[in-house]
Order: sequence, then structure tokens, then C-alpha cells
Amino acid sequence: MDEVSKTGDPLSPQDALRDPDPSHSVPHRPRPLASKQIAFRLGLAFSILVGLLIVVGNLGLRRMDQINDDLQDIMGSQWTRLRLSREALAYSNRNSRITMQVFLLKDAGQIDSLLVARAKNTRKISTLVAELERLCRSDEEKRLLVAIKDARGPYVGSYQRALQLLVAENKYDAAAAVMVQQTAPALLKYHAAWDEFVRFQGDQLELAARQSKARYAAARRLAMLTIFIAVMAAGAIALFVIKRMVREITTRLQAEKDALRTAHLEAEVFINAVPSILIGLDQDARITRWNLTASRTFGLPGPEVIGKQLTECGITWLRPSMLDEVRAWCSEHGSRRCDRVPCEIKNETRLLGLTITPIKMTDRNVTELLIIGSDVTDRSSLEEQLRQAQKLESVGQLAAGIAHEINTPTQYIGDNVRFLKDAFQDLSLLLTNYERLLAAVRGNTLSQETLEQVAAAVESADTPYLIVEIPKAIEQTLEGVTRVSKLVSAMKEFSHPGTKEKTPVDLNHAIESTVTVARNEWKYVADLETEFDPSLPLIACHVGEFNQVILNLIVNAAHAIADVVGKDGSGKGKITVQTRNCPEYAEIRIHDTGSGIPERVRTRIFDPFFTTKEIGKGTGQGLAIARSVVVDKHKGSIHFETEVEKGTTFIIRLPHDGKVLAAKAVSA
Repeated sequence: MDEVSKTGDPLSPQDALRDPDPSHSVPHRPRPLASKQIAFRLGLAFSILVGLLIVVGNLGLRRMDQINDDLQDIMGSQWTRLRLSREALAYSNRNSRITMQVFLLKDAGQIDSLLVARAKNTRKISTLVAELERLCRSDEEKRLLVAIKDARGPYVGSYQRALQLLVAENKYDAAAAVMVQQTAPALLKYHAAWDEFVRFQGDQLELAARQSKARYAAARRLAMLTIFIAVMAAGAIALFVIKRMVREITTRLQAEKDALRTAHLEAEVFINAVPSILIGLDQDARITRWNLTASRTFGLPGPEVIGKQLTECGITWLRPSMLDEVRAWCSEHGSRRCDRVPCEIKNETRLLGLTITPIKMTDRNVTELLIIGSDVTDRSSLEEQLRQAQKLESVGQLAAGIAHEINTPTQYIGDNVRFLKDAFQDLSLLLTNYERLLAAVRGNTLSQETLEQVAAAVESADTPYLIVEIPKAIEQTLEGVTRVSKLVSAMKEFSHPGTKEKTPVDLNHAIESTVTVARNEWKYVADLETEFDPSLPLIACHVGEFNQVILNLIVNAAHAIADVVGKDGSGKGKITVQTRNCPEYAEIRIHDTGSGIPERVRTRIFDPFFTTKEIGKGTGQGLAIARSVVVDKHKGSIHFETEVEKGTTFIIRLPHDGKVLAAKAVSA
């Protein structure tokens, strides 16, 4: 994978699009007012307000309760005395009516009945008077009760005398005279005393109600005044606290603003100092960031490109589908890597390595893109040269084996050609004798000597043997020529540098050619079997680099098996090469029966320059190049399945349509 920067660690996307922490660039910046501190101060102010209101409300409620208790006590006691006095007055009035009725009746039975009722009422009056005496507290009430008692004595005495005259002595006229002259005036005084007492109790009840109302109004005014004073005091405290807070917040906000402005300027300097291209895009693919390296690389100053579409900012992109690709960047949620993106800079085709990372901007609740890149043209050229050199190195390492593979059929081709040469000489001599025999027959000059010479030539040529062996020699010669031609063709295909663009390739044929080239590497330690899927379609790829990947994996498989069985011929392992057509990709599996990959190194086998082979046998570049070719150039995946002491299977997947497949590093 292309690197983004050649110096230092890669720039963090968050650092690239956002200003750095101002505390790092402004060491004396005031500490911001914490939200907890603000909440504490506001809470304190309003707590004081609420506390004062609670205290005032509690005092008001207590005062109201006291007034209500006093009112209940006064009204209850006063109302009781008023009620008792009215009841006593009512019973007194009843006795007065009974008295009049007694003097009007003649029947002794009716008079006795009325007297019994009157005596009952008198007892009730006495009970009520005694209760009133107990309840009365003021001197005026006691005086009025004494006046009632004083008025009741003459009234009761005159009444009893009149009743004695009427009942005991049967002196109606004398009794009537006593009633008119003594009882009636005494009764009026008695009723007048009760009326005055009742009126006094009523006046006292009304006075108590007025006093209670006045106390309630005074308490209400006091409560309102206290609440007003409490609200004003709490408001003043809150205003003081808020003003202090506003002043402090204003000061700190200004300090923050100055610090952020300074930090922004320092961030711009920092971003412009980064040697990598940094470009920020919004959701509509419009440029929001453009650092100094981007300006130098593309020759376009920042003010000219800010706000423009990336595909319309003045950069000449050489991919026709660049607009759709940029839209795909904006719609994806994960980071992606784009290698070897071609563009024209200063009338020269250059290649860019770009890393596109979406960044969530929490302050605006939007997602932007950060593009980090660099010009990888020179590095790509060096990598291409390195791959070609590695391929030539592989060819050089295979040269002895290939020469041996060509030498074997060449030897028996030469032997067969020499046999055919000798056979041709024998047949040529035989044909010469046959011509002499034919000429003698035609001229009737056939002699015994001629017949003996022809018979000797036939016997010397051994014609039956030649008839059997010559076709075999020709067939073996043609087979040898085919093998040599196949080796040369495979070597030619393998060593061909290929094209810069991907071309449709028959993977089965490419793998078969690579197997042929590498035959001398595996034939002494393993049997190699191929299981090709005939339905496998043509796959767009770089055939030369694909062949190099297959060669590296086959050679590694042969070396792994050699470590187990050795090269003494006492036993052989097995290498199986399979292809399979899957819905989204073509799969190549290369399995060996070697010793497997130890668990401690499984995570490192694709690292450059890492090898488990002995010094001088491995460079540590084979699998690193294989991964780079498969993942970076073909958007495929390469991973492995291994089991110690049983073998390893490398699995390559190349997409049909060029979509990126998820690459795996290791597998159990």
C-alpha cells in the first residue's frame, strides 16, 4: 500500500480538519468557566431566593394559624355564652307564658301540669346561669349576671306569693293583684336584665369578629411586606451574582476568542507545514481545506479552489469516472485507499496515492471528508522496477531448472534424429539395390549375383525393425519438440513485462504456464495436481504480476514440503492448485502438505523483508509483493489457512467487476 507521507507519523484526520487544542498553543490562556461553576452560582442565588420565600411563607402560615386559633377560641367561647344566654332567655319567656296561663286556668290538673313544666324550665335556667357564671370572664359580664340574679329574686318571690294565694288559699283576686302589682313589674325587670345580657354578648361577638378581621388584615399586610422585602433581597442577590457571572463569562469568552484565533493561525501554520497533500471536502464534494503542499503540488492557490467541486477546481484528472468515484467517497462511511490515481500536472502524467477518511464534525452534526495524499509517481516507478527485478531474479533462479527441463527432451530428440539418420542410410542402400533389381528384371539380365546382393541388403537393413521403430522415433521427437516449445512459451509468457492496464486473462492458462516454469522447483519434492474450473471467466488483471504471485506461492509450497520430506527422493509431498468460479470473485487455492506456519509468526508473514527461511534462501519479499499485487492493484484479497504439521492453503480472490474485497491478514 502506498504511504501517505515519507516523514514522521501520518497526520491524524481530526488534527487536519480541526484546530488543535488551544491549550497546547496558548500556554497562558485563561481557564474557561466550568458549567458546574455556573450551575453552582445560579443554584446558590435561586436557593437563597427560594429559602427566603419558604421562610416568609412559613412565618405567614404560622401567623395565620395563630390568628385562626384565636378566632376559633374567641368565636367559640363568645358564641357559647351568647347561645346559653339566649336559651336561658327562651326558657324564661316560656315560664312567663306558663305564669299567665296558670292564673287564667281554673282546672287544678292543668295548673299542676303547667307548674311541673315551669319547674323543669326553672331548673334548666338555673343550670344555664351556672354555666354562664363559669364561662364569664369580664367584670361587665359578671355584673350583668348579678343584675339578672337580683332581678330574678323579686320576680320569683312575688310569683310564689301570688301562686300561694291562688292555689293554697284560692284567693284569685288577691293573687291577681300581686301578679299585676309585683310580679309583672319584676318580670319586666328580669327580662330586661336578660335582654341586656344577650345584647352585650352579641356586641362582644361582633367586636371579637372585627378585632379578628383587623388582626388578619395586619398579618396579611405584614406577610406581603415581608415577601416583598424577601423577593427584593433575593432579586438583588441574584442580580449581583448574574452580573458577576456575565462579566466573568464575557471576559473569558473574549479570552477564548483570542486564544482560538491564535490557535487557528497556529493550526494553519501546522497544516501548511505538513509535507502531505491535505484536502477537506464537505458532503457535496466541495473543497473546504487546501494546504500549502496541495497548492504547490497542483499549482493552484487555496483561495481559488475553496468552495469548488474537487473535479472542477482546475485539476486535470485522467480517469473518465473520477466524478462518480468522488461521489462514492462521499456516500461511504469507512476509510478507503486509492492508489495510483492519474492526473496531469504541468503537462506531465503523475500518480497520486490518496487516503479518504470520513470525519464526524460534532459541532455542526455533519460528516466531512479528509483526503491525505502524496505524489507516488517516482515510487510507483521504483516499485515496478523492483517487481520486474524480482521477476528476473526468479527467472534467474529458475534458469538452471528450466535448462534441465529443456535438456532432457533435447537429448532424446538428438538420439532419435541420429537413429533416423542411420535408418535412412540403411533404407537408402536397400532402395539402391531394389532399383538395380528392377532394372535387371526389365532388361532380362537378372542374375543370381544380383539376387544375392539384394537379399544381403534387405537382411542388413532389418526392415521389420525399422518399420516398427521409425514411427516411434518420429513420435518421440515431436513430443520432445512440443515439450521444449511449451517450456519456451511458458517462459516467454512468465517473463513478459505485461501492460500498464489490466487485460482479460485466462487464469487457468496463466497458472498452468507458471506451474510449467516452476516444475524443476517442485518435481523432486512433491507431486503437483491442478483442479481447474472450466467455467472460470476471463478476469481483468495484470498477467505478469499475477504469474509472479502464483510462482512465489508454488515455490514457497515446494520449500515448505522440502523441509519435511527432504530432497533425497525417499518421499514426496503434494501441492494442489485449484480454481473456482464464485458469484462475486474468482478463487485460487494453493495447498501444500508442508509443516504449516507457526502461530507466533502468522501475523507477520505479509510484512516486507520478513522470512522464516535460512539466510541466503529467502528475501522476505515474496508474500509482501503478493499481497501488494492482489490487494492494492487488483482490489482482491489474500489470506491463508494453516495447521501445524499438516500444511497450509493460500487463498486468492480476485473480483469479477473490480469491486474491493475485504482483505484478510491471517486465518487459523
